[in-house]
Amino acid sequence: MAYGRDRIMLSLPFLSRAFFRMPLVGGDFTESFGANGDTFWYNDRFLIRRAREDRNYPARAFLHCILHYLYQHPFDAGERNRNLIFWDVASDIAVENSILGLNLPGAALSTDSDLHLFLSDFQREVHSLTVFRIYRWLIRNPQRFGEIAAKAELFTIDDHRLWFRGREKDPASALNQSSTHRGTNMIGDLGCHEADQDENATEEAEEGLLGRRRNDWSEISDLAQTDLRAYTSDPDSNFGAVKVNLSAALRDRFNYSEFLKKFKVLGEEMHIDQDSFDYIYYTYGMEHYDRMPLIEPLEYRETDRIREFVIALDTSGSCQGAVVERFLRKTYSILKSSNDFFETVNIHIIQCDAKVQEDTVVTCDADFDRYMNTIELSGFGGTDFRPVFEYVDRLIADRVFTNLKGMIYFTDGNGTYPGRPPAYPAAFILLDGGDNIADSKIPPWAIVAHMSESDL
Repeated sequence: MAYGRDRIMLSLPFLSRAFFRMPLVGGDFTESFGANGDTFWYNDRFLIRRAREDRNYPARAFLHCILHYLYQHPFDAGERNRNLIFWDVASDIAVENSILGLNLPGAALSTDSDLHLFLSDFQREVHSLTVFRIYRWLIRNPQRFGEIAAKAELFTIDDHRLWFRGREKDPASALNQSSTHRGTNMIGDLGCHEADQDENATEEAEEGLLGRRRNDWSEISDLAQTDLRAYTSDPDSNFGAVKVNLSAALRDRFNYSEFLKKFKVLGEEMHIDQDSFDYIYYTYGMEHYDRMPLIEPLEYRETDRIREFVIALDTSGSCQGAVVERFLRKTYSILKSSNDFFETVNIHIIQCDAKVQEDTVVTCDADFDRYMNTIELSGFGGTDFRPVFEYVDRLIADRVFTNLKGMIYFTDGNGTYPGRPPAYPAAFILLDGGDNIADSKIPPWAIVAHMSESDL
């Protein structure tokens, strides 16, 4: 195991911190290979047998496990316990796709040609073999899972039960607590959270330990990303898949409600402003001028709310209609529930693929309700972001907008961006994988935020 690790480290020096983060421990704690973030375990007999069949197998297994943790797969898996088997398979495919892209002689296996054929066919349907994209594809196409699972021996290497049950001091007893074995290392829903109520203290300790491991590996991933950028600046290098997965793993989740506040403006609205009411003058007039108050509360007040705004929806073939509708409903519900609209607004909801398909103007709550009840998406062609910006620029020139505060563009990020920044803030909201978009493709002036499907 140490020999295999050292061989691939010579080709991947930017991962040296990750390679030496976990000690290598042999024994019967697992039937194959696995890691819990603190320790890498391997089964002695299994290791020797596989090494006799393919001398690079130990290095491949080690790199496979390390990439799982660099990409944060074990820590994100806990959010998907209902569809854990989909996440399990998606993680393995994403990792193996990265390893094939690295083209390392010291980690190549005799089955790689078959794996390459499988991944090439699969990529035609998923487009980008990153964990979130694969996972979403499996969720939407559960009937296809059987044929993907039939190829599991090509991409499955490690025991993922250790992601959840490797927290206890005794790994062997931890494994025995799991009633389901992966077979060819595939797992289903292990029921990882079915602890007894009287074990709350133990659960809290374990969650604290898991949080510490996540922080440690986030720091290691961040350093690896920095070292990788220094190691190679070529976007078309063999490290492209690693860069994309690291970028996706290190994205911070953001508070969408707080994010929308960036687009508010200060304005006046008709509303009694109790804060400006001065009781001293009021009382003085009532006492000395025959019950005539000297001052009344103002009938207007200044407040920060959204008045002029553009919501652009990417309706190209790569964006799912249901997801686009959920994004719009979430945006609408946040704005409506938080009273972030002025009574009269000028909001344009623009649908666009390679051209502007529809522009719906919303001036009040009733317009928004009507639109949400009758929404129909149109387009589903290619993606070009420029027509929307050109269209909005014409609206500004025609004085349709007088104080446009910004645009939110919901998209997968695949498309042609404008060469120049607009005169207003523009935010691109990417669903998980814009995780397939290299940072270099997004212009520096763009505000970029990422949402997971669970956020919607």
